[in-house]
Amino acid sequence: MSGAPVLRVVLIGAESVGKTTLCAQLAAHYDTVWVAEYGREHWEKKIAAMNAPGEIPAWTDEEFIHIAEEQQRRETEAAARANRVLICDTNAFATATWFERYANRRHPDVDALGARDRVDLYLVPSPDVPFVQDGVRDGETIRAWMHARFLELIEAAHVPHVLITGPYDTRLPRAIAAIDTLLALKRKPPPPEIVIRRAGPEDADRLAHIGVATFVETYGEIIDGANMAAHCTRQHSQGVYAAYLADPAASVWLAELAESGAPIGYAVNLPPDLPIALQAGDVELKRIYALSRFHGTGAGRALMAAALDDARARGAARLLLGTYEGNHRAVAFYRKQGFSLAGTRQFQVGTKLFDDIVMARPV
Repeated sequence: MSGAPVLRVVLIGAESVGKTTLCAQLAAHYDTVWVAEYGREHWEKKIAAMNAPGEIPAWTDEEFIHIAEEQQRRETEAAARANRVLICDTNAFATATWFERYANRRHPDVDALGARDRVDLYLVPSPDVPFVQDGVRDGETIRAWMHARFLELIEAAHVPHVLITGPYDTRLPRAIAAIDTLLALKRKPPPPEIVIRRAGPEDADRLAHIGVATFVETYGEIIDGANMAAHCTRQHSQGVYAAYLADPAASVWLAELAESGAPIGYAVNLPPDLPIALQAGDVELKRIYALSRFHGTGAGRALMAAALDDARARGAARLLLGTYEGNHRAVAFYRKQGFSLAGTRQFQVGTKLFDDIVMARPV
């Protein structure tokens, strides 16, 4: 079975609309499992156990709670065996509405169970096909109300749903199309291939572009426009990066998309300029940024690995860096990479001062 999260597709609707047949067909099409409607199983056993054939037994509140709980238990068990998608013939949410139909009121405990249902897509077969009485069904006259009520509640819950209409022989293709669309929307594209390379003198403009882009993206919500513009003009100009690239004490890397060569991140190592007690040979990771769209792709880890390898090649005992203490995502990343608090500093952006922390890790 696939290791990806299983998507749950629930067929919900009135009686005699082909839900059960459609569930079995969909499960066969997707080579997966499906969960039958436990309420029907419970009802059939209840009738079979009666001593007075022909009588219709009454429902109790406790039965509906039991049915909802058992439906969820069976769904959870089946999800562990499903292949990409789990097909469910009704759910606890539907059980709560069947309670409303019989009791003419909602039941808070059954509603609470239904609210816990996990549903990625509802398929709602419409009652525009002939009603077939199998001896235990409620009746044809209630179908229109049940169908409308299910749609009303699904729409109020803002869960994606697709109406399945038309003759029986057209319903399977329609349902497959809906599920295929769901699978396509949920499928994560493979991460792009990213290349880390040492930057050269010809890369000053690329570094300036990605320097401005990542700084604005990271701090645009906390730094006003005037100070942001002043800082980027002074600290992320092409001339600044040309000077880094010409400095034999600096090491600069670009992270690029392998297919297009577009820059998506960068890193710079320099001799340290930090207000803490330094050790001989310390190296400062002056800058390390990647566009947020590429967080989680490994670009940051690869840039960090390049910076650490460079520090080791220099014979450094530690790699240092400064970062804004409110950049919690970055701080968490650095801690995961083995950095710990080594001091504090203030960092000027335009005319504003920000409180930074200084972090260090042995190399």
